[in-house]
Amino acid sequence: MEDREALRKKSDEVIFRLEGHVRGRKPLCIIKAPPGSGKTFALLRGVVAALGRGERVAVATQTNAQADDACRRLLRDFPREVRQVWRFVSSDRTRPDDLDRRIEWVENKKFLPPDEGVVVATTAKWGLIDLDDPFEVLFVDEAWQMAWSDCMLLQQVAPRFVMIGDPGQIPPVVSIPVHRWETSPRGPHRPAPEVILAEPGLEMLKLELPCCRRLPADSVDLVSPFYDFAFAAWARPGERFVRAGKPATKKPIDRVIDRLATSSAVIATLPTPPGGPPLEEDEAAAKLAASIAVRLLEREARVAADDSGKSNRLEARDIGIAATHRAMNSALVRALPAKLRDPSNGIRVDTPERWQGLERKVMIVVHPLSGVVRPSSFDLETGRLCVMASRHKAGLIVVSRDHVGATLEGYFPSAEQAVGRPDVSGRGHLQNLRFWRALTDREAVIGCG
Repeated sequence: MEDREALRKKSDEVIFRLEGHVRGRKPLCIIKAPPGSGKTFALLRGVVAALGRGERVAVATQTNAQADDACRRLLRDFPREVRQVWRFVSSDRTRPDDLDRRIEWVENKKFLPPDEGVVVATTAKWGLIDLDDPFEVLFVDEAWQMAWSDCMLLQQVAPRFVMIGDPGQIPPVVSIPVHRWETSPRGPHRPAPEVILAEPGLEMLKLELPCCRRLPADSVDLVSPFYDFAFAAWARPGERFVRAGKPATKKPIDRVIDRLATSSAVIATLPTPPGGPPLEEDEAAAKLAASIAVRLLEREARVAADDSGKSNRLEARDIGIAATHRAMNSALVRALPAKLRDPSNGIRVDTPERWQGLERKVMIVVHPLSGVVRPSSFDLETGRLCVMASRHKAGLIVVSRDHVGATLEGYFPSAEQAVGRPDVSGRGHLQNLRFWRALTDREAVIGCG
């Protein structure tokens, strides 16, 4: 395992190369980043390098919340280099109360800065306007969440692109049938960086951030098979943990919690009914997930979630819960005590799509295959599992029906992909199977039925 100084040097080298690329005014850079690797900070370092050359800079994010956050971080992290930021928005969007006064709120393109400066907007906003005066360089955050069709609309924003993102995230959501483009090398529904990286002979700088700073060391081992490039863990083995402060009972839930002291991830299973598991809404699984959250707080669990060596008592706002279906998330909210549902200080419950870019000290997730006995290619796509398995800083508890391991072991995926396209079903099946087997080998699958 590499020491932190070596990983710090590798990270610095990636950023130095990015800055050099930007200062050299070269056309294209794509950066692959594992979860929790500091990709937004790296992107903003590139922005500052462009500003240092007196350039007019555009930044594209995938959501308004990400755009607001990028504005705040530019002013907070680079106070000497950045004195003002323009936030380009739609006319129906209200300015957040806590937004710094140095962030200029702009609804009309004629009020954008004509010279040096940085303007932040969503990909959707940039794609809807016709610029009279293009920017010199465009930085795209969370680029793997952007479809190629959206990327094509951004070509009028700037002639130079820097794109950074997490390839393990959920593919872009497209609301129309896409089968007609399955054999196209530039399918409009595909992640934009995937299309660009597949272009032969295209001049670009390819970079990879070398480590995940968010996850515990053994969780990095769990999620790394979801990626096509190698990265290390910043955390040392055993440095991150969840340990209960109060004694355990003989209940299986307490065994699940106690296992987090030595394994950052654990699976809590329920028996699968003879007729098959509930599909979108599993009340028993929702109650188990909620009970685990309540029990963590009752036992006054202490959490070490960084490299300071200190542990702190777990609070409700430190816990996140995720499930793939909205109906299941509604059941999860209902199963929680009312005091833990407070949006400002309680447990956040949401879909993996909305968890992208977020983190908590402890995550409780419902396995995407828990309600599936005959997996489809959609079910086996591992973006959602990857997101749910990479939001925690100390502990992950996966709630599932107990058939999943046997279902994966007995399943033989058929090659349904179009000619010349990757075998997504086969790859997803292998990645799902590796994830379940890894926790089984750790003896971290505990029956709670």
